Amino acid sequence: MPESADVPAQCQVLKEGVDKVQGKGAEGCKELMEAFEACVKSAAKAS
Repeated sequence: MPESADVPAQCQVLKEGVDKVQGKGAEGCKELMEAFEACVKSAAKAS
C-alpha cells in the first residue's frame, strides 16, 4: 500500500478508511481495498 504522501488527494479518504479496518480481517476491508486501488489507478490515468 502506498504511503500517505503517495496517495492522490481524491483517494485520501479511502486510504484512511482502509487504515481503520485493516486490522479487522480481510473480508472487512476487501471492498475498501478494491475501491482504493481503483481510485489510485484512475488518478494515475488522469495525470
